[in-house]
Amino acid sequence: MLRENCYITVLDLSENKLGTAGAKSLGDMLHINVNLKEVYLAGNNFTDKDIEHFSEVMKDFRLTHFDLSRNCIGEKGGLLLGPAIAANESLEYLNLSWNNIRRKGAIAVANGLKNNVMLKHMNLSWNGFGDEGAVAIGEAFKNNTILTWLDVSHNRITAEGIRFLAKGVEGNEGLKYFGVAHNPITSSGACQLLESFGKNSSAIIETVDITNVRVNEDLWAAIKEAKQILTKLKVIHQPYMEGRKKPNPIASLKDWLGHNKHFELVEVFKRFDEEESMEVSKEVLMEAFQQAHLPFDKNNMELLIDQLDGEGKDVVNYTTLIDTDQLKWLDECLMRFNSSKEKT
Repeated sequence: MLRENCYITVLDLSENKLGTAGAKSLGDMLHINVNLKEVYLAGNNFTDKDIEHFSEVMKDFRLTHFDLSRNCIGEKGGLLLGPAIAANESLEYLNLSWNNIRRKGAIAVANGLKNNVMLKHMNLSWNGFGDEGAVAIGEAFKNNTILTWLDVSHNRITAEGIRFLAKGVEGNEGLKYFGVAHNPITSSGACQLLESFGKNSSAIIETVDITNVRVNEDLWAAIKEAKQILTKLKVIHQPYMEGRKKPNPIASLKDWLGHNKHFELVEVFKRFDEEESMEVSKEVLMEAFQQAHLPFDKNNMELLIDQLDGEGKDVVNYTTLIDTDQLKWLDECLMRFNSSKEKT
């Protein structure tokens, strides 16, 4: 019926679990029907193999809205969708949220966005783009000035990935909404993103969603500065409670190490101890920790290093760290620091 129908322009078959047979029938129909403008296919259990039925027709069909959210699209599906997104010249809205697009598939989708000339609204939230995908999206920002709305929330993007997104938005003149909520980007990563928008005198950004990022003094200052430069900007964030008790950096680092058990502090010290003296200066250690992407802003990083120094010698000696559990070593550093403060 839909192959020959010339009246229906919007088709919503969401949450019907159409599966492979449904994907094939719909793909065949979309090759023929030129009147449909919007198709919504969320929640139909489409897999990577099923995307084959849509990827080729996507290059030519005349739809303006296409929704494939809440399906089972993975890396291979992303590899198929990427070239289709790049070639399509009609889509203005594309929803790929709540899938499992990651690694090479995420890069392919981002590259498709880079070369697309029509998309205005794209939802990529709840996938697994990670830092690899963030790098590719950052590159896409440099070329694409058509896209106005992009959501990459819940994508495992870290402070490292946000650096590339921040570089990308510095020259972007089209984006109005950017969602990066519920990614482990840290307060310093959020600061970097807002500063990049502020550097762009041609930016028309109106909303940045950084929900779940802890708002510390540095981030609060970055939010206020960005709003002064971009008068229409709204930043969605956690409440900032001025004067609240500051976190203990060593306690925060211990908590972070508990979730990143592969991370070894001693290797960071060794890498930057060029003279093998078992000591690293505060200045060098600041650079070392920044390169290691520890989850601290500048102020808390400085306090952390002061606590590791313990005795105000402007160097951190890590001799005992070699043969000691790193969490226990951190406790010992904090004890020395507190003891030194009591003496002064």
